[in-house]
Amino acid sequence: MNKLVWSCPFCSLMCDETITKDPQTKSVCLETLECDKSKNRLSEFINITKKALKSICNGEIINYDLAVLEASRMLKKSKNPIFCGLGVDVGGARSIVKLASKTNAIVDHKYGESMSKTTKSLQTKGVFFTSLSEVKSRADVLVFVGKDHHAKKNCLYKKVTINDDIDVKKRFINYGNNFDSSDDLIHSLQNLSAFQKNKNFSACSTYNRDFFEELSDFTYIALVWDPANYPEDADAIADVLLEIIRDLNNNHRGGILTLSGDDGAMTMQSVMSWMTGLPLRTAFTTRGLIHDSNKFASKKIIQDNTADLVVWVSCFDSNIPNYVINTKQPLIILGHYEISRFLQSKNLNNYVFLPVATPGIDVNGHLIRCDSVVTMPLKKLVDSPFPSLQNVVTRML
Repeated sequence: MNKLVWSCPFCSLMCDETITKDPQTKSVCLETLECDKSKNRLSEFINITKKALKSICNGEIINYDLAVLEASRMLKKSKNPIFCGLGVDVGGARSIVKLASKTNAIVDHKYGESMSKTTKSLQTKGVFFTSLSEVKSRADVLVFVGKDHHAKKNCLYKKVTINDDIDVKKRFINYGNNFDSSDDLIHSLQNLSAFQKNKNFSACSTYNRDFFEELSDFTYIALVWDPANYPEDADAIADVLLEIIRDLNNNHRGGILTLSGDDGAMTMQSVMSWMTGLPLRTAFTTRGLIHDSNKFASKKIIQDNTADLVVWVSCFDSNIPNYVINTKQPLIILGHYEISRFLQSKNLNNYVFLPVATPGIDVNGHLIRCDSVVTMPLKKLVDSPFPSLQNVVTRML
Protein backbone atom coordinates (compact mmCIF):
# COMPACT_ATOMS: atom_id res chain seq x y z
CA MET A 1 0.00 0.00 0.00
CA ASN A 2 1.29 3.44 -0.95
CA LYS A 3 0.76 6.49 1.24
CA LEU A 4 0.38 9.96 -0.24
CA VAL A 5 -0.58 13.40 1.02
CA TRP A 6 -3.81 14.64 -0.55
CA SER A 7 -5.39 18.11 -0.30
CA CYS A 8 -9.11 17.68 0.32
CA PRO A 9 -11.23 19.85 -2.05
CA PHE A 10 -14.51 19.38 -0.18
CA CYS A 11 -14.23 22.28 2.27
CA SER A 12 -12.66 25.72 2.27
CA LEU A 13 -9.93 24.74 4.78
CA MET A 14 -8.45 22.28 2.26
CA CYS A 15 -6.78 20.08 4.85
CA ASP A 16 -3.92 17.74 3.96
CA GLU A 17 -5.01 14.14 4.45
CA THR A 18 -2.88 11.00 4.36
CA ILE A 19 -4.36 8.64 1.77
CA THR A 20 -3.54 4.95 1.45
CA LYS A 21 -3.71 3.67 -2.12
CA ASP A 22 -3.35 0.14 -3.47
CA PRO A 23 -0.71 0.26 -6.27
CA GLN A 24 -2.29 -2.69 -8.12
CA THR A 25 -6.02 -1.98 -7.95
CA LYS A 26 -5.52 1.82 -7.70
CA SER A 27 -8.26 1.83 -5.05
CA VAL A 28 -8.21 4.30 -2.16
CA CYS A 29 -8.58 3.25 1.48
CA LEU A 30 -10.92 5.60 3.35
CA GLU A 31 -10.15 4.29 6.85
CA THR A 32 -7.10 6.53 7.24
CA LEU A 33 -9.14 9.72 6.76
CA GLU A 34 -9.82 11.68 9.96
CA CYS A 35 -12.47 14.07 8.58
CA ASP A 36 -15.98 12.62 8.27
CA LYS A 37 -16.98 15.03 5.50
CA SER A 38 -13.90 14.13 3.48
CA LYS A 39 -14.56 10.43 4.03
CA ASN A 40 -18.23 10.70 3.03
CA ARG A 41 -17.57 12.75 -0.08
CA LEU A 42 -14.66 10.58 -1.20
CA SER A 43 -16.77 7.43 -0.78
CA GLU A 44 -18.90 8.63 -3.71
CA PHE A 45 -15.92 8.09 -6.02
CA ILE A 46 -14.88 4.56 -4.98
CA ASN A 47 -16.09 2.96 -8.23
CA ILE A 48 -15.51 5.92 -10.53
CA THR A 49 -12.91 4.10 -12.65
CA LYS A 50 -15.61 1.60 -13.69
CA LYS A 51 -18.13 4.23 -14.74
CA ALA A 52 -19.02 4.76 -18.38
CA LEU A 53 -19.02 8.20 -19.98
CA LYS A 54 -22.77 8.74 -20.26
CA SER A 55 -24.71 11.95 -20.68
CA ILE A 56 -28.44 12.46 -20.34
CA CYS A 57 -30.85 14.50 -22.44
CA ASN A 58 -34.49 14.73 -21.35
CA GLY A 59 -34.24 11.52 -19.35
CA GLU A 60 -32.53 9.45 -22.04
CA ILE A 61 -28.87 8.42 -22.14
CA ILE A 62 -27.21 9.80 -25.28
CA ASN A 63 -23.75 9.98 -26.81
CA TYR A 64 -21.49 12.48 -25.03
CA ASP A 65 -20.54 14.31 -28.22
CA LEU A 66 -24.20 14.73 -29.12
CA ALA A 67 -24.89 16.08 -25.63
CA VAL A 68 -22.12 18.67 -26.05
CA LEU A 69 -23.67 19.73 -29.37
CA GLU A 70 -27.12 19.98 -27.76
CA ALA A 71 -25.75 22.13 -24.93
CA SER A 72 -24.01 24.36 -27.48
CA ARG A 73 -27.28 24.69 -29.42
CA MET A 74 -29.16 25.69 -26.26
CA LEU A 75 -26.54 28.31 -25.39
CA LYS A 76 -26.55 29.72 -28.91
CA LYS A 77 -30.33 30.03 -28.86
CA SER A 78 -30.39 31.72 -25.43
CA LYS A 79 -30.52 35.51 -25.14
CA ASN A 80 -30.29 35.78 -21.35
CA PRO A 81 -28.65 32.75 -19.67
CA ILE A 82 -27.59 32.52 -16.04
CA PHE A 83 -24.56 30.49 -14.87
CA CYS A 84 -24.97 29.36 -11.26
CA GLY A 85 -23.86 26.74 -8.77
CA LEU A 86 -20.30 27.19 -9.99
CA GLY A 87 -18.58 24.59 -7.81
CA VAL A 88 -15.33 24.79 -9.79
CA ASP A 89 -11.57 25.10 -9.43
CA VAL A 90 -9.36 27.86 -10.87
CA GLY A 91 -9.19 26.39 -14.38
CA GLY A 92 -12.91 25.72 -14.41
CA ALA A 93 -13.66 29.25 -13.16
CA ARG A 94 -11.56 30.81 -15.92
CA SER A 95 -13.38 28.76 -18.57
CA ILE A 96 -16.80 29.70 -17.11
CA VAL A 97 -15.95 33.41 -17.20
CA LYS A 98 -14.86 33.09 -20.85
CA LEU A 99 -18.05 31.23 -21.74
CA ALA A 100 -20.18 33.79 -19.90
CA SER A 101 -18.52 36.63 -21.80
CA LYS A 102 -19.30 34.93 -25.13
CA THR A 103 -22.95 34.24 -24.28
CA ASN A 104 -23.91 37.45 -22.40
CA ALA A 105 -24.63 35.49 -19.23
CA ILE A 106 -25.18 36.39 -15.58
CA VAL A 107 -22.71 34.76 -13.16
CA ASP A 108 -23.53 33.83 -9.56
CA HIS A 109 -22.36 31.15 -7.11
CA LYS A 110 -24.76 29.08 -4.99
CA TYR A 111 -23.27 30.87 -1.94
CA GLY A 112 -23.60 34.21 -3.71
CA GLU A 113 -25.99 35.65 -1.10
CA SER A 114 -23.55 35.47 1.80
CA MET A 115 -20.52 36.30 -0.36
CA SER A 116 -22.08 39.40 -1.92
CA LYS A 117 -23.19 40.71 1.47
CA THR A 118 -19.77 40.24 3.08
CA THR A 119 -18.17 41.87 0.02
CA LYS A 120 -20.49 44.85 0.44
CA SER A 121 -19.46 45.12 4.10
CA LEU A 122 -15.77 45.02 3.18
CA GLN A 123 -16.26 47.74 0.58
CA THR A 124 -17.95 50.09 3.05
CA LYS A 125 -16.25 49.23 6.36
CA GLY A 126 -12.81 47.88 5.44
CA VAL A 127 -11.15 44.67 6.61
CA PHE A 128 -9.27 43.24 9.57
CA PHE A 129 -8.67 39.77 8.20
CA THR A 130 -6.12 37.25 9.39
CA SER A 131 -4.74 34.11 7.78
CA LEU A 132 -4.48 30.49 8.87
CA SER A 133 -0.70 30.76 9.17
CA GLU A 134 -0.92 33.87 11.38
CA VAL A 135 -3.56 32.22 13.57
CA LYS A 136 -1.34 29.16 13.82
CA SER A 137 1.79 31.07 14.82
CA ARG A 138 0.35 33.91 16.92
CA ALA A 139 -3.24 33.45 18.11
CA ASP A 140 -3.74 32.24 21.67
CA VAL A 141 -7.56 32.23 21.52
CA LEU A 142 -10.02 31.43 18.73
CA VAL A 143 -13.59 32.63 19.21
CA PHE A 144 -16.13 30.73 17.10
CA VAL A 145 -18.93 33.19 16.43
CA GLY A 146 -22.40 31.79 15.76
CA LYS A 147 -23.58 28.31 14.90
CA ASP A 148 -22.69 25.23 12.86
CA HIS A 149 -18.90 25.19 13.25
CA HIS A 150 -18.76 21.59 14.38
CA ALA A 151 -17.95 20.12 10.95
CA LYS A 152 -14.93 22.40 10.48
CA LYS A 153 -13.84 22.94 14.08
CA ASN A 154 -11.85 19.72 14.37
CA CYS A 155 -10.14 20.31 11.04
CA LEU A 156 -9.27 23.89 11.99
CA TYR A 157 -7.95 22.71 15.36
CA LYS A 158 -5.62 20.29 13.60
CA LYS A 159 -4.52 22.95 11.13
CA VAL A 160 -3.59 25.64 13.68
CA THR A 161 -2.23 23.57 16.56
CA ILE A 162 -0.17 20.68 15.20
CA ASN A 163 3.36 21.87 14.52
CA ASP A 164 6.55 20.89 16.33
CA ASP A 165 8.11 24.32 15.75
CA ILE A 166 5.25 26.36 17.20
CA ASP A 167 4.40 26.28 20.87
CA VAL A 168 1.53 28.72 21.27
CA LYS A 169 -1.11 27.28 23.57
CA LYS A 170 -4.53 28.02 22.18
CA ARG A 171 -7.96 28.18 23.69
CA PHE A 172 -11.18 27.69 21.75
CA ILE A 173 -14.29 29.62 22.86
CA ASN A 174 -17.82 29.55 21.47
CA TYR A 175 -19.83 32.77 21.23
CA GLY A 176 -23.53 32.78 20.42
CA ASN A 177 -23.71 29.14 19.38
CA ASN A 178 -26.90 28.67 21.44
CA PHE A 179 -28.75 31.74 20.19
CA ASP A 180 -32.08 30.97 18.54
CA SER A 181 -31.77 33.34 15.59
CA SER A 182 -29.39 35.56 13.66
CA ASP A 183 -31.17 38.59 15.16
CA ASP A 184 -30.23 37.40 18.66
CA LEU A 185 -26.61 37.02 17.56
CA ILE A 186 -26.50 40.47 15.94
CA HIS A 187 -28.06 42.19 18.97
CA SER A 188 -25.64 40.48 21.33
CA LEU A 189 -22.63 41.42 19.17
CA GLN A 190 -23.84 45.04 19.00
CA ASN A 191 -24.20 45.01 22.77
CA LEU A 192 -20.64 43.69 23.10
CA SER A 193 -19.33 46.36 20.70
CA ALA A 194 -21.03 49.12 22.71
CA PHE A 195 -19.52 47.76 25.93
CA GLN A 196 -16.05 47.79 24.36
CA LYS A 197 -16.37 51.45 23.45
CA ASN A 198 -17.70 52.41 26.89
CA LYS A 199 -16.74 50.14 29.75
CA ASN A 200 -19.40 51.80 31.93
CA PHE A 201 -22.15 50.80 29.52
CA SER A 202 -24.93 49.97 31.97
CA ALA A 203 -27.03 47.96 29.52
CA CYS A 204 -24.31 45.39 28.84
CA SER A 205 -25.56 41.85 29.21
CA THR A 206 -24.07 39.52 31.79
CA TYR A 207 -23.17 37.18 28.93
CA ASN A 208 -21.03 39.87 27.27
CA ARG A 209 -19.44 41.09 30.52
CA ASP A 210 -18.30 37.55 31.31
CA PHE A 211 -17.10 37.04 27.74
CA PHE A 212 -15.14 40.30 27.66
CA GLU A 213 -13.48 39.50 30.98
CA GLU A 214 -12.51 36.11 29.60
CA LEU A 215 -10.72 37.76 26.68
CA SER A 216 -8.68 40.16 28.80
CA ASP A 217 -5.86 37.67 29.44
CA PHE A 218 -5.17 36.91 25.76
CA THR A 219 -2.77 38.74 23.45
CA TYR A 220 -3.93 37.66 19.95
CA ILE A 221 -7.66 37.06 19.36
CA ALA A 222 -9.06 35.46 16.21
CA LEU A 223 -12.80 35.80 15.55
CA VAL A 224 -13.86 32.82 13.43
CA TRP A 225 -17.17 32.64 11.56
CA ASP A 226 -18.78 31.32 8.40
CA PRO A 227 -20.98 33.81 6.47
CA ALA A 228 -22.66 30.90 4.65
CA ASN A 229 -24.45 30.05 7.93
CA TYR A 230 -26.15 33.48 7.87
CA PRO A 231 -26.80 34.30 4.19
CA GLU A 232 -29.55 36.86 4.89
CA ASP A 233 -27.65 38.74 7.60
CA ALA A 234 -24.01 38.25 6.63
CA ASP A 235 -23.46 41.98 6.04
CA ALA A 236 -24.85 43.01 9.44
CA ILE A 237 -22.74 40.40 11.25
CA ALA A 238 -19.63 41.33 9.25
CA ASP A 239 -20.12 45.02 10.10
CA VAL A 240 -20.31 44.50 13.86
CA LEU A 241 -17.47 41.94 13.92
CA LEU A 242 -15.27 44.52 12.21
CA GLU A 243 -16.18 47.12 14.87
CA ILE A 244 -15.34 44.63 17.63
CA ILE A 245 -11.99 43.56 16.20
CA ARG A 246 -11.04 47.17 15.41
CA ASP A 247 -11.60 48.16 19.05
CA LEU A 248 -9.84 45.03 20.32
CA ASN A 249 -6.75 46.06 18.38
CA ASN A 250 -6.41 49.14 20.55
CA ASN A 251 -5.09 46.99 23.40
CA HIS A 252 -4.61 43.55 21.87
CA ARG A 253 -3.87 42.07 18.47
CA GLY A 254 -6.42 40.19 16.43
CA GLY A 255 -8.20 39.54 13.18
CA ILE A 256 -11.21 37.91 11.56
CA LEU A 257 -10.94 34.48 9.96
CA THR A 258 -13.85 33.57 7.68
CA LEU A 259 -14.45 29.91 6.88
CA SER A 260 -16.53 30.60 3.78
CA GLY A 261 -15.59 29.38 0.32
CA ASP A 262 -16.90 25.81 0.14
CA ASP A 263 -17.61 24.29 -3.30
CA GLY A 264 -15.19 26.65 -5.01
CA ALA A 265 -16.95 29.83 -3.84
CA MET A 266 -13.76 31.66 -2.87
CA THR A 267 -12.10 30.46 -6.06
CA MET A 268 -14.93 31.63 -8.31
CA GLN A 269 -15.10 35.01 -6.56
CA SER A 270 -11.34 35.54 -6.89
CA VAL A 271 -11.12 34.48 -10.53
CA MET A 272 -14.12 36.64 -11.43
CA SER A 273 -12.49 39.62 -9.73
CA TRP A 274 -9.10 39.29 -11.39
CA MET A 275 -10.53 38.59 -14.87
CA THR A 276 -13.25 41.28 -14.87
CA GLY A 277 -12.54 43.63 -11.95
CA LEU A 278 -15.99 42.83 -10.53
CA PRO A 279 -17.27 40.23 -8.05
CA LEU A 280 -19.97 37.60 -8.55
CA ARG A 281 -23.52 38.63 -9.47
CA THR A 282 -22.26 40.35 -12.59
CA ALA A 283 -23.89 40.28 -16.03
CA PHE A 284 -21.99 40.23 -19.32
CA THR A 285 -23.95 42.35 -21.77
CA THR A 286 -23.48 43.94 -25.19
CA ARG A 287 -23.10 47.23 -23.31
CA GLY A 288 -20.34 45.88 -21.07
CA LEU A 289 -20.24 44.46 -17.55
CA ILE A 290 -23.00 45.28 -15.05
CA HIS A 291 -22.78 44.35 -11.37
CA ASP A 292 -25.83 44.30 -9.10
CA SER A 293 -25.78 42.12 -5.99
CA ASN A 294 -29.57 42.24 -5.62
CA LYS A 295 -30.80 42.16 -9.21
CA PHE A 296 -28.50 39.31 -10.28
CA ALA A 297 -29.19 36.89 -7.41
CA SER A 298 -29.49 33.50 -9.12
CA LYS A 299 -32.24 32.07 -6.91
CA LYS A 300 -34.51 35.07 -7.50
CA ILE A 301 -33.81 35.14 -11.24
CA ILE A 302 -34.60 31.45 -11.64
CA GLN A 303 -37.76 31.60 -9.53
CA ASP A 304 -38.97 34.70 -11.41
CA ASN A 305 -38.17 33.09 -14.81
CA THR A 306 -36.27 36.20 -15.95
CA ALA A 307 -33.48 34.08 -17.51
CA ASP A 308 -34.26 31.98 -20.58
CA LEU A 309 -31.61 29.32 -19.81
CA VAL A 310 -30.16 27.99 -16.54
CA VAL A 311 -26.63 26.55 -16.55
CA TRP A 312 -25.86 24.72 -13.29
CA VAL A 313 -22.19 23.80 -12.72
CA SER A 314 -21.19 21.64 -9.75
CA CYS A 315 -17.99 19.59 -9.87
CA PHE A 316 -17.80 18.80 -6.13
CA ASP A 317 -21.40 18.24 -5.01
CA SER A 318 -24.12 16.01 -6.47
CA ASN A 319 -27.00 17.91 -4.84
CA ILE A 320 -29.10 20.37 -6.83
CA PRO A 321 -31.48 22.77 -5.02
CA ASN A 322 -35.21 22.54 -5.69
CA TYR A 323 -35.44 26.01 -7.20
CA VAL A 324 -33.13 24.82 -10.00
CA ILE A 325 -34.85 21.48 -10.51
CA ASN A 326 -38.27 23.18 -10.61
CA THR A 327 -37.27 25.79 -13.18
CA LYS A 328 -39.55 26.21 -16.18
CA GLN A 329 -36.60 27.20 -18.34
CA PRO A 330 -34.22 24.93 -20.32
CA LEU A 331 -31.46 23.54 -18.10
CA ILE A 332 -27.83 22.58 -18.76
CA ILE A 333 -26.04 20.71 -15.97
CA LEU A 334 -22.27 20.23 -15.91
CA GLY A 335 -20.86 18.39 -12.93
CA HIS A 336 -20.48 15.49 -10.51
CA TYR A 337 -21.31 12.18 -12.21
CA GLU A 338 -23.66 11.16 -9.34
CA ILE A 339 -26.03 13.92 -10.47
CA SER A 340 -27.23 11.47 -13.13
CA ARG A 341 -28.77 9.22 -10.47
CA PHE A 342 -30.56 12.21 -8.97
CA LEU A 343 -31.91 13.35 -12.36
CA GLN A 344 -33.22 9.94 -13.31
CA SER A 345 -35.45 10.00 -10.21
CA LYS A 346 -37.04 13.26 -11.39
CA ASN A 347 -39.58 13.87 -14.13
CA LEU A 348 -37.75 16.63 -15.98
CA ASN A 349 -37.97 17.90 -19.53
CA ASN A 350 -35.80 20.14 -21.67
CA TYR A 351 -32.46 19.52 -20.03
CA VAL A 352 -29.05 18.07 -20.81
CA PHE A 353 -26.55 16.69 -18.30
CA LEU A 354 -22.82 16.37 -19.00
CA PRO A 355 -20.74 14.65 -16.28
CA VAL A 356 -17.30 16.19 -15.77
CA ALA A 357 -14.25 15.34 -13.67
CA THR A 358 -13.86 16.52 -10.07
CA PRO A 359 -10.62 18.44 -9.34
CA GLY A 360 -8.61 16.58 -6.72
CA ILE A 361 -10.32 13.27 -7.52
CA ASP A 362 -9.97 12.35 -11.20
CA VAL A 363 -8.25 15.46 -12.55
CA ASN A 364 -5.56 17.86 -11.32
CA GLY A 365 -6.53 21.39 -10.39
CA HIS A 366 -6.21 24.32 -7.99
CA LEU A 367 -8.49 25.85 -5.34
CA ILE A 368 -8.15 29.06 -3.34
CA ARG A 369 -8.27 28.52 0.42
CA CYS A 370 -10.77 30.26 2.72
CA ASP A 371 -8.29 32.97 3.81
CA SER A 372 -7.52 33.83 0.14
CA VAL A 373 -3.79 33.63 0.91
CA VAL A 374 -2.91 30.32 -0.73
CA THR A 375 -3.87 28.65 -4.00
CA MET A 376 -3.69 24.94 -3.21
CA PRO A 377 -2.71 22.40 -5.88
CA LEU A 378 -5.05 19.43 -6.23
CA LYS A 379 -3.62 16.13 -7.39
CA LYS A 380 -5.89 13.51 -8.88
CA LEU A 381 -6.27 10.22 -7.02
CA VAL A 382 -7.83 7.97 -9.66
CA ASP A 383 -8.41 7.75 -13.39
CA SER A 384 -11.88 8.11 -14.85
CA PRO A 385 -13.50 8.50 -18.28
CA PHE A 386 -14.80 11.98 -17.46
CA PRO A 387 -13.30 15.05 -19.16
CA SER A 388 -12.39 18.21 -17.26
CA LEU A 389 -14.83 21.11 -17.16
CA GLN A 390 -12.36 23.21 -19.15
CA ASN A 391 -12.32 20.59 -21.90
CA VAL A 392 -16.12 20.51 -22.15
CA VAL A 393 -16.48 24.31 -22.11
CA THR A 394 -13.82 24.63 -24.82
CA ARG A 395 -15.78 22.21 -26.99
CA MET A 396 -19.00 24.13 -26.34
CA LEU A 397 -17.32 27.38 -27.35
